[in-house]
Amino acid sequence: MKIATWNLEGALPQSVQAERQRQWLSRIDADIWILTETHLDITPGEDYRTVASGLPDRAGAEGERWVQIWVKAGELVPIETTDAARTAAALLTLASGQQWVVYGTVLPWLESSWRWSKTGQHGPTYPAAKGQAFAAALAAQQADWQRLRTTYPEAVLAVAGDFNQDLNALHYYGSRRNKQALRQALDSVKLTCFTAGENDPVHRLIHGQHSNIDHICITSDVSAHFQQSFVWPQRLDDLRGLSDHFGVGVDLSFEP
Repeated sequence: MKIATWNLEGALPQSVQAERQRQWLSRIDADIWILTETHLDITPGEDYRTVASGLPDRAGAEGERWVQIWVKAGELVPIETTDAARTAAALLTLASGQQWVVYGTVLPWLESSWRWSKTGQHGPTYPAAKGQAFAAALAAQQADWQRLRTTYPEAVLAVAGDFNQDLNALHYYGSRRNKQALRQALDSVKLTCFTAGENDPVHRLIHGQHSNIDHICITSDVSAHFQQSFVWPQRLDDLRGLSDHFGVGVDLSFEP
């Protein structure tokens, strides 16, 4: 199984940027995609099913979404999340009977505020200062993860998307406070990040000068099935006009 996530930088469907992105989506050919800063009309292929986040909490073109999940095979059922604007979740049931809960996210970046938002409902706005927005959004999502682990105890939980935070010892982006909070939140629901530390494909590619802030985190009991993490494109220069984020993925091996 191949799971991948990519921030598409808000590319519009008819743009040259989006066409280049579609070529990569086809080339990577993931079984599960978690696309962020995306558009409903940018698809990885005709044979995928999808669940997307709700209307964005900021101005943008019609059809833009913070998060969209795409799966190639299996039955996909949407699941409600606390932050309808910046997260999306779905229950995926494969032909084998194995179930996955896939949760896509965009956490606040350093200068971003955050407002709890469901359809027709809005909570307080948290400022970016001292990581308040990140902490509040993370707490809301952590509550979602805990609820999903309880509701679907036999399912594999995968949380992926743009975390806007590195998870390596060498500090790259975010803050040390946010890093610690994120690590604790993942640990609390027994999620392992397979795109950090020695498995950070961006860190390997750029020889330690960059770290990954887009992550794929999966319940720890699948660690034995982890094969490798990977990144695209293969050069920093090739990101120009493509995205402001590398795409990252993981390969998992399950016996038939």
